Amino acid sequence: MSMQPSSATDPGTGFIAALAARDFSRLAGTLAPEVRMRALIPPGLVEISGAEAAAAKFESWFGDAEEFGLIRSGSDAVADRLHVFYRLHVKKPGNVPKLVEQHLLCTLDTDRINGLDLVCTGFRPHTEACLDDEPAAVLGSR
Repeated sequence: MSMQPSSATDPGTGFIAALAARDFSRLAGTLAPEVRMRALIPPGLVEISGAEAAAAKFESWFGDAEEFGLIRSGSDAVADRLHVFYRLHVKKPGNVPKLVEQHLLCTLDTDRINGLDLVCTGFRPHTEACLDDEPAAVLGSR
């Protein structure tokens, strides 16, 4: 498969935009209904099937944050895969600010992600040493 999607049609860009907005219904729409998600996260491997279940997993990680900001992100083709990455600033109620970075290697079915392999740093302390990792805008909870 030749994959040179434009930024307007790139499912990775759509996925990042939906995540940055914490619009988990829209995020589910970037995934094929039968998507297979495998995630290597602290504390271990998670396997999920289905767009709604995958979107719910992202919501469980980020939906309750009182501060949430996209620091950097990107989406590009790697042969027949789509590489999607993002770094986020996340502060959950009663907690200190954290950084989290996730990398996704995706397979596509026309215009949606149908396979998603994710690796995650976990939620790391966002300290003074991380000044280069300030989000463009920190969004409060809705």
